[in-house]
Amino acid sequence: MAYMIPIYVNLVMNGRKEIEDVPANLRGQVKAKVDELRQEEQRILLEETEAE
Repeated sequence: MAYMIPIYVNLVMNGRKEIEDVPANLRGQVKAKVDELRQEEQRILLEETEAE
């Protein structure tokens, strides 16, 4: 069922699902990936702001 992780990550990142809506057996992996992607977004935004 690991093939579902990117699908749920996409849904959560785009605000279509909440992390609580993810099945319990996938929630930890999905949350970890979502957190990683959000940190990456913040890092990129910070770099862009500093470059201006």
